[in-house]
Amino acid sequence: MAKHGSFRAARTGAVLLLLVATLAAAIAPAPREAEARTATVRWGYYITYDPTSLATLKAHVDKLDIVSPYFYHLNADGTIEDFSQPEALSVMRKAGVTIVPMIKNVPRWDDFRDTIATPEKRDAIVERLVDLVMENNYDGIHIDFEAVNASDAALLTDFQQRLAKRFRPLGKLVTQAIAARTSDAPTAWGGAYDYAALGAINDYVVVMAYDYHYAGGNPGPVAPLPWVRNVVTYTKSRMPAATILLGMPLYGYNWNVTEKQTATSVRYDQAQALLARPGAQGGYDTTQQTPWLRYTDDAGHEHEVWYENATSIRAKLDLMLDEGVGGFAFWRLGHEDPAVWDEVARLATPATRVPPFPATPDRVYFPETGHSLAYGFKHYWERNGGLPVFGFPWTEEFSEPNPDTGEVYTVQYFERQRFEYHPENAGTVYEVLLGRLGAAEAERRGLLGTEPFLPLPASTQPDANCDYFPVTGHRLCFGFREYWSSHGLEFGDPGISFRESLALFGYPISEEFTDPVTGRTVQYFERARFEYHPENAGTPYVVLLGLLGTDEVRNKGWIR
Repeated sequence: MAKHGSFRAARTGAVLLLLVATLAAAIAPAPREAEARTATVRWGYYITYDPTSLATLKAHVDKLDIVSPYFYHLNADGTIEDFSQPEALSVMRKAGVTIVPMIKNVPRWDDFRDTIATPEKRDAIVERLVDLVMENNYDGIHIDFEAVNASDAALLTDFQQRLAKRFRPLGKLVTQAIAARTSDAPTAWGGAYDYAALGAINDYVVVMAYDYHYAGGNPGPVAPLPWVRNVVTYTKSRMPAATILLGMPLYGYNWNVTEKQTATSVRYDQAQALLARPGAQGGYDTTQQTPWLRYTDDAGHEHEVWYENATSIRAKLDLMLDEGVGGFAFWRLGHEDPAVWDEVARLATPATRVPPFPATPDRVYFPETGHSLAYGFKHYWERNGGLPVFGFPWTEEFSEPNPDTGEVYTVQYFERQRFEYHPENAGTVYEVLLGRLGAAEAERRGLLGTEPFLPLPASTQPDANCDYFPVTGHRLCFGFREYWSSHGLEFGDPGISFRESLALFGYPISEEFTDPVTGRTVQYFERARFEYHPENAGTPYVVLLGLLGTDEVRNKGWIR
């Protein structure tokens, strides 16, 4: 619907508005703090026998909450072998991370049964661990007892119970690594772990969701995402989600398929070196969410390698967030794609995904971005155009300073906009204001001084095809004018009024021009970027709004 009336009659003060809202009483955001997920526990395993682990620890310990250094062995006679590393320990202590050293069993299967066979033997080991933790001022202990007979599950559970009974009064963490399972059906490697009982005993349980394809088996992904999802589903059915830390591999395996030899472990940097060999081929399995490569060695043997990179780890982190488990545990520091740490950093941003939940009249979840929309912002979004105008939410509600005034407000980012709640405007149509994202992006891209953004002469007049806005010195013409005039916020005016369109988009701050990056015809406004899409001619989508909210969130480093 075309607009009528003089543009010059519009209040100049409207240029300063960041956005406009709908009827106030329904606008206020949630009448409580926005529901943020419990902070994700970021856990990393450290080992002493590879210098890459120490290098990673030094570089990225600040991105971890808990470090579990592999410092101890449990011998067959119940004594503890110490190979702790003072240099690494110093790095951890200076960083202030929680330290829960790992102890691994040397005896296996029947030999391990003998080690913990009686209550007296179990208590003796527990007391040695108490002394170890107290003397070294550790924050707890991490039990990694593997190769345990399924028939010895009760012994292992009782050991952990005795450990917890002694550690809890001392304020020390009791944690354990367990083999991954997808059902109650007993397995040779995972049958010793009573998920329900151990979930009730431990502060954290690391589920080792890796080695689906293992060194002694056939080539394939170490932690294929569909299997990992099944592991998480089963584990959540047996223990509290907050107790679960999803074990993630940072390593891969290299299988010699010609000789059918046992695979060797590979780090990310080693995989990249193999991929650079003449004739090597690689790819990414989007179903398994794992990268792979194939090459021929100097002896003419064919090799197949499956490994992990930042993309595959991100898929697992997204699964972790979607399932609402307590956090992750990386095995191990030093194996990783360096870009993994960018993914970890994004776990502590407002754009971190939240777990799904059933929709209610007041709150809805969007799996497309992993975020929700609630109460007043939900009402505003629905009333004023919804998905085509604002896009999916990129964040939850959170507090952020206004970039122009520095005042702190409750905000939420969307693909195309930023909502800002202004309680001082309660009861008016300005209770929610939109961000000036068009102006912000034009400035960030260095466009403001370029020719399309220079004001036209004040003598410029409107004509049949173009309106002229003396407030900013720019025109609005043809299809972009029609789009601007036919969309706006809902103030209750008849049809779509000038002030409703102005509130949604703001004044034009450029002429139409060809974007040097995309090659599209675009025009910038205070709060939007119009894009001409000729491929959509004859449809309502010939003009689309640019994803300025996405660009803003990406520029902050919160998403890729």
